[in-house]
Amino acid sequence: MNLRRHPFDHRQKKQRTIAQRSTPVFFIISFLHIFALSTSPGLATQASEFTQKTETATAEPAGAALSHAYTHIAQQAKPSVVTITVKKKMTGNPGYQTRPLFLDTPFFRRLFGQSSRPDEDMALPDSREEEVTSGVIIRPDGYILTNQHVMEQAYDIRVQLTDGRVFEAALIGQDRPTDVAILKIPASEVTPIQWGDSDGLQVGEMVITVSNPFGFSQTVTQGLISAVGRGNVGFVDIESFIQTDAAMNPGNSGGALLNLKGELIGINTAILPENSGALGIGFAIPSQMAKTVSSLLIAKGKVLRGWMGIATQKLTPHLAKHFQASNAQGVVITDVAKNGPASVATLQRRDIILTYQGTPITTPRQLQTLIAETIPGSSITIQRLQAGQVHSTTVKIEDVPLEANPATRKEPEEKAPVLKGVTVEPLPKDFPFGKEGVLVVAIAPGSLGDKRGLVEGDIIVDINQTPIHSVKDFERIANQIGKQDTALLLLRRENATMFLSLHKER
Repeated sequence: MNLRRHPFDHRQKKQRTIAQRSTPVFFIISFLHIFALSTSPGLATQASEFTQKTETATAEPAGAALSHAYTHIAQQAKPSVVTITVKKKMTGNPGYQTRPLFLDTPFFRRLFGQSSRPDEDMALPDSREEEVTSGVIIRPDGYILTNQHVMEQAYDIRVQLTDGRVFEAALIGQDRPTDVAILKIPASEVTPIQWGDSDGLQVGEMVITVSNPFGFSQTVTQGLISAVGRGNVGFVDIESFIQTDAAMNPGNSGGALLNLKGELIGINTAILPENSGALGIGFAIPSQMAKTVSSLLIAKGKVLRGWMGIATQKLTPHLAKHFQASNAQGVVITDVAKNGPASVATLQRRDIILTYQGTPITTPRQLQTLIAETIPGSSITIQRLQAGQVHSTTVKIEDVPLEANPATRKEPEEKAPVLKGVTVEPLPKDFPFGKEGVLVVAIAPGSLGDKRGLVEGDIIVDINQTPIHSVKDFERIANQIGKQDTALLLLRRENATMFLSLHKER
């Protein structure tokens, strides 16, 4: 490429000559100025302070503005981000014989060293797991958006607001393919988050998160958008994640990813399985996807999503030769659901899907997304290659088959006896702190005792001020109070004595 050079005019040439002649004079003056500053501490200090003030005056406005922006976003978003505590029932193995889990705590190992019953008589009970995670209020009437994976096998869900109020939450709906779940609490005038547009995100944008890592509520972190539309991560079926280097840890799931306007642009959902901490690779569900799915879950309790009933894999050059395909374009069917849409349309294993409604197919995930976005009941046309011959086939897309509800059914709290689900035994003979009370050895998941904080290993000393000396005493009192609304227990827990109220919600 030829660059055209513009000749100096007479004035330019004259100015350059003057500058060249002035150069020695400039250096002489500069040298004298530096020498004077170096030999005069006062002058040097004044010059240094002037330079620092000038730099500070230039730098402070931008830095202060960014700091104020972060502070404003955090304060604005915090009332909309909640702490969710989930209790889950983990089914034990009836054939596995072991001692009660509470006896393996250091306190009881130190006291007893062994169970009050022989190990061979103790079957592993259904255990309980408690998980603390995050959620975002999306409507002022108490609807909360969070992740589906933390709701699996949940039987008790509690939501704590920033003002300290705690509510029992109902699971309105959940969508496993996108990892979205919706909860509802009986509260009004709560503060909803403002939705943002995740479709317009750019790599490099600054973002902040507000969530509850490791149970530390209202934790704020900041970072950048590292990538958008990230797929093939392997967490869920429908993936188009926002990737960010904002710190994420266990407990961040369901928390808010915000832009610098304080708008919700994503729901924190996962970190890489290899991560033992925040290594700068976290993923969030885009707000546009979360907003669409949450609206459907609130309205219908489920997401209507297209289903063809096939499993596929990418067509490699080696497979293309084997299936008589001229090139490696398309995906090959590896399985067909019995009586599903593909089966009705006579699709078979080894068929190669080339196009879907005229769109060339290149990957299984692309085809899966196209099918999912198709309205159930619609008839679509695909091109498939079978035994070297191309055929056009019409398939009627159906709704995804319903899955069994993973939630554990339980007797309504108001109908169950106050102490139902609490199993006790006599104190061990070598118990060093007296013989008063009975030992709690099991608590049914979802029972009132479980909800109010009774734990295996507690020693019930009295109930409603009536001393308990034996299992018969406990059973007699439990039958007497029956379905009353409350019971006051005096407990010994490790080396402390405490009261615990078992009360029903009103």
